[in-house]
Amino acid sequence: MLPATLDDAFALGSQLAMLGWLSLILLPRWRGVSALLAGTVIPTVLSIGYFVLIAVFWSEAKGGFSSLDGVADLFTSRPLLLAGWLHYLAFDLFLGNWILRRAQEEELPHWAMVPVLLATFLFGPIGYLAFLLLRASVRATRDDRIARLQARLPAWLRSLELEPRLTAAGFAMAALMVPTLIAYAIDMRLIEGTNVWLKPLKFEASLILYFFTLALFLPLASERFRASWLGRYTIWGALVPGFLEVAYIGWRASRAEASHYNRETLLNEALYDAMGVGAVMITLASGALAYGLARRNAAPLSPALRWSLVAGLALTCVLGLASGATLGSSASGHFVGTVPADNPTIPVFGWSLVIGDLRLAHFLGLHALQLIPAFGLAVWLLTRQPSVGRAAVGLFSAGYATVTLMALAAALNARPLLGLG
Repeated sequence: MLPATLDDAFALGSQLAMLGWLSLILLPRWRGVSALLAGTVIPTVLSIGYFVLIAVFWSEAKGGFSSLDGVADLFTSRPLLLAGWLHYLAFDLFLGNWILRRAQEEELPHWAMVPVLLATFLFGPIGYLAFLLLRASVRATRDDRIARLQARLPAWLRSLELEPRLTAAGFAMAALMVPTLIAYAIDMRLIEGTNVWLKPLKFEASLILYFFTLALFLPLASERFRASWLGRYTIWGALVPGFLEVAYIGWRASRAEASHYNRETLLNEALYDAMGVGAVMITLASGALAYGLARRNAAPLSPALRWSLVAGLALTCVLGLASGATLGSSASGHFVGTVPADNPTIPVFGWSLVIGDLRLAHFLGLHALQLIPAFGLAVWLLTRQPSVGRAAVGLFSAGYATVTLMALAAALNARPLLGLG
């Protein structure tokens, strides 16, 4: 039975498309049903509806495709607006089916494809880009492309090994920075005086560094540890919540809304709490790897290097969680004290120079896994004496933890930086 009104046609087309998407998500391989529905039957029905609307109402159309204003005039016609909607439904569903079949050929896990399909359903080209990114990342891990990349590095770097999944995730996150940078360049909206896209950029940059650091350190653990649940958690406990966090923060930025301390509704509070859980999961991955590198069966390293790795990862876990918990539980946000009208800050980071700011301690805590091993490497290069190396790394690690705790205490007392000024 044909729909009686344009509204009926709109509802019927939307329901048919939803049926196709549900088949892709819930019945991806079941006897070819999803391929038939989403790849042929439903797009065909929607296309017939589109053809009829164009044939009947195109002669009355105002506007055209030569300018943006012309397209806007074109869609002032309700029948042609419905035709555009059916066009969208048909081609996005067809694209979703194409993406799923290519993913099955590549043997990509369906759980990873579900968010890609949802993104295609809601924002077609974004889902397509997500699929390309996921496929490229998986191919990089399966085809030894990471190893071939290492072979092109300078000779002194070729002996290093990189965990392929974490490395691919680092490159994928770097690719995500490209559209974020473009959005930062063209979007002039502000949140608390800063561009709405600055926070997603900072999180992407931080996670790139984190993924590459874990990718470099994890191969130094034993094969037995890497095969254990803790070793697998080091990878997936960082990757999955990391990408989800960036997606959430980017979504909030697109709406010019705060991603942190957004407790205006119950839903916002629940999402903020979920983001906190994700941050804990990401940080715990460094603690798991610290345990793996402290085991006797880890790769043989000089004491200075080994204990700088263990100390850096362990302090990132402990100090990162402690400072993060303080940040998350703060009722007034990351600033402590009365924010003056003129609040000078450190460029890019935004840390206040006149009142307490909890973000400095959090930054120091999270980056211990890079800074302390860098010191350990320098000690190892300067002196090859194990006892000297261990003592130097121990003193530096203790000093680093002390400075981080001083920054946290100063911020809690509404004093800037380390509270020494």
